[in-house]
Amino acid sequence: MDISFFHKHIHFLVEFTVIILVTFLALKVIDFLDKKIRDNIIKKHENSARLLSFCPILNKFIKAIVLFIIIASVMQAHGYSMTSLVAGFGIVGMAVSFAAKESIANIFGSVSILYDKVFDLGDYVKINDVEGFVNDISLRSTKIKTLDNSIITIPNNIVANSVIINYSLIKKRRMVEIVGITYGTPDEKIDRAIEIIKSVIRDNEEVVTNDNLVFLEKLNSSSIDIHMEAYINYGDLTNFRRVRQDVIKEIVKQFRQEGIDFAFPSQSIYIEKNEN
Repeated sequence: MDISFFHKHIHFLVEFTVIILVTFLALKVIDFLDKKIRDNIIKKHENSARLLSFCPILNKFIKAIVLFIIIASVMQAHGYSMTSLVAGFGIVGMAVSFAAKESIANIFGSVSILYDKVFDLGDYVKINDVEGFVNDISLRSTKIKTLDNSIITIPNNIVANSVIINYSLIKKRRMVEIVGITYGTPDEKIDRAIEIIKSVIRDNEEVVTNDNLVFLEKLNSSSIDIHMEAYINYGDLTNFRRVRQDVIKEIVKQFRQEGIDFAFPSQSIYIEKNEN
């Protein structure tokens, strides 16, 4: 066996082993520093959720740069031109960008979400038709935990271009209800119905008392409609539903006590009788 051939393969094996070890150690150092940064953020910042959400993105970005430097150094050591290498990576990058444009859009979407401070981990939000708590913000997607404990994953490029309501940032939530009573209700009972709704809203401590509307809205096809509008002192859906339920139950209870009948969809048919 040719000694030079043997030495060449030994040299290649040693070089390959060193590259793997250096890469492994570099990535471990990055993970170690990432943990130290996370611990430091938790200790020094009370609201650390937003800063912590940047860490995975920064970790992956630094690892990508380190891997590029290692690959470039190895290739240059074997006689490849750095200019050609950068140009080659540029061409490959263009090809990858076309093939993975959705992933790239998701990455930019995640940066946009974090930069614009749209929401934090744990916030109660509504994104399009999805409503719940922000469970996770990753490089690719945002996970929402709904009230029935389902986890819904939304790509970040969709999140970044959606209408988002962050209920955790608001202190009150609007309740709008239409209460329909029958056409046979006497005039004094109509006035009494309006007064009952006003008093129920006024007496509930969890409803904003100085910012509500109750008025006779219109004559509907089968009911006289009373419009009720008030603000509840909660932004999250759970408490909002609870208070709204209490208000509606109390209105029903007092209407029944006063003998005021709720309307329901109905139709009257009149038959004309011909007499010969």
